[in-house]
Amino acid sequence: TLERKYPLVEDRWGVKTIGRELVKAGRNAYYENKNNGNNNFNSIFDNIDQYEWDFGVVHAPNLVNAFALPGGVVRVTDSLLKQLNLSNGEIAALLGHEMGHVLHRHSQQRVIKQRFISTVWEAFVYEDNDGYEESFGEAVAEGLWKSASHLGDLAFSRRDEYQADDTAWDLLSATYLDNKYILRRYHPNSVRKLLTKLWNYQGRNNDKTGWESTHPGTKDRIDALKEKWNKLNSVQKRRFV
Repeated sequence: TLERKYPLVEDRWGVKTIGRELVKAGRNAYYENKNNGNNNFNSIFDNIDQYEWDFGVVHAPNLVNAFALPGGVVRVTDSLLKQLNLSNGEIAALLGHEMGHVLHRHSQQRVIKQRFISTVWEAFVYEDNDGYEESFGEAVAEGLWKSASHLGDLAFSRRDEYQADDTAWDLLSATYLDNKYILRRYHPNSVRKLLTKLWNYQGRNNDKTGWESTHPGTKDRIDALKEKWNKLNSVQKRRFV
């Protein structure tokens, strides 16, 4: 299983801390919509506290990738962090992207498409004897985590990828809000910078089993993020100075 194949290792990159900051940023986005009524942010952030967010680094030699599971489990491989030398902003972009998959329920949709009956039945009768009573969603997440044998089992569609990029953009933008939580600021252009590093790495190393295998359309998404930034007016851009 993935759990055994990719064990957790020491987090020397601050992944847990940055992930927790992004959860607070999502709450900031929720309060911005609620208090100001301007709907600047996606309504999916209304549900950010419905998940048991768990961020971590896993050991995966020569595998440059990251993945998320339905209950809020987000994992980054140590190979990705070592090879790409990401800034804190780029780590935030990576985690925000994976959080987008969770918030948009992309994993649940794959469960329905790929093995709905068996996975749901297993979740109904699930018992792992850990002394903790899982919710149904958590049981589905843990079942998918334990049943997947490789990261290819967790591949997303291009539509999923664009939605996750937009969520990452919004989460990083929300770190600039002067709202309930005052956070370190992560520029939304870090999403594009992250994808550019991943695209360049893949090209240099002819990597066919890493990021692009589970997160398709990287080059087109880079172009879309450039266009997204260019469409902002000067006042909107000054927010991120």
